[in-house]
Amino acid sequence: MADPYFMGKCIQSGVESANKVVEKSFPSEAVGVVARIDGKIQVVEYSEISVETSEQRNPDGKLAFRAGNICNHFFAVDFLSRVCSDEILKALPEHVAKKKIPHMKDGLLVQPTEPNGIKLEKFVFDVFQFSTSFLVWECRRDEEFSPLKNADGVGKKDTPTTAREAVFTLHRQFVERAGGKVVCPAASKQNSAVVCEISPLTSYAGENLEPLVEGQSLEAPICL
Repeated sequence: MADPYFMGKCIQSGVESANKVVEKSFPSEAVGVVARIDGKIQVVEYSEISVETSEQRNPDGKLAFRAGNICNHFFAVDFLSRVCSDEILKALPEHVAKKKIPHMKDGLLVQPTEPNGIKLEKFVFDVFQFSTSFLVWECRRDEEFSPLKNADGVGKKDTPTTAREAVFTLHRQFVERAGGKVVCPAASKQNSAVVCEISPLTSYAGENLEPLVEGQSLEAPICL
């Protein structure tokens, strides 16, 4: 579901394109950053930025390049009509991505555990550079960003489990802000996540939950 606040700001500002970002947690975090290169807005992938550049800091101690791209973009229809051309497509840069590519060897399928090939990619955000007006919208990480990069496993981060738990935590906060109380059964307390999920058809960002939860104790698992 599109963020009505983000969309509204973009439409109100009349920009051709825009990008949602979160502040990077640390220099080597695996997210691209929004930056201006030779006067043009671009996203620099984490694999393409040098260690020295990623570690630069402002006088206040914050990372100089901290606008982490979360791949949530806005494009005006007229802008897309202009950039969707063979000429623009040819002008887009190719990004090198090292991948684990399954292949056949001696008649057997090999599933590599380390990158063994190179893939050339073009990204939709590469058209930002052709915008005459652009907006960056920084959002709260704990409310809008929980990356999914890895399969589940002991000690792994950015997995389906961590993403799901982030949603449960956020929705539990929605319930509590609306005056409800989430009660965890003894069995649930042994697990790291307390299931609490709110359909976007019920509430987009915690609004209008008071009639459903205010003054009530709701026992997990909760689905509203």
